Amino acid sequence: MRGVGENRPATRRPHRMDQNEALLRGVPLLSRLREADLRALAAWGREQAHAAGATIVREGDPGDALHIIVEGSVRISVLSPDGDEATMALLGEGECFGELALLDRRPRSASAVATQATRTLIVGREDLVRWLSDRPEAALALLETLSLRLRRTNETLGDLAFLDLEQRLAKRLLDMVAAPSRTRATERPSVGVRLRITQEELASMLGVSRESVNKQLALFAQEGWVALGRGSVTVLDREALQALM
Repeated sequence: MRGVGENRPATRRPHRMDQNEALLRGVPLLSRLREADLRALAAWGREQAHAAGATIVREGDPGDALHIIVEGSVRISVLSPDGDEATMALLGEGECFGELALLDRRPRSASAVATQATRTLIVGREDLVRWLSDRPEAALALLETLSLRLRRTNETLGDLAFLDLEQRLAKRLLDMVAAPSRTRATERPSVGVRLRITQEELASMLGVSRESVNKQLALFAQEGWVALGRGSVTVLDREALQALM
């Protein structure tokens, strides 16, 4: 895993402001804002490139910037006191991370690692706070996003309490199929939906061993519900997985 310092330097590219604005328009957090507001935020954004495996932010670091994924994918993870790592989410193009630490000024609550060559648009805390101060509708959009993430956390806790591994794995795969994420690599009726995710990452997201996930995926594959590949899982029968819920 590469360190934070190995990311290539962030740069401002004024001629890319229109592209930055188009990207921001695609972010659910900002999609309802006026063009003038998006243009002002895009002017403050700077782009940064991250090699596959590079740590973009590390748990415990100061929360000084919001990152919006321009291209690639990012794994969000946390460490237990014993040093065990748990994957909280896999984010793709148009999704963002880092907004929580920006608001409460506390250290980063999770690490973000590029799972492939990735570019992010970065907005610093001071610029974002200045931008929000005159735009109450933008502040409300941010609160709505935080509320949604809290609901997802509550749902995950409920799944751990009430669903077995078979059900949790099926639900996680279906959630990834439905999400507008770069982890969804291909989607064709004759092939299904191929997800860029390893069995190790799935195990980390579900809080179980890789062997347990491997065994359950093998059972799904025997039924013809999924197909397994190197670093990927292809969902072939969504209805069958949904029926497990």
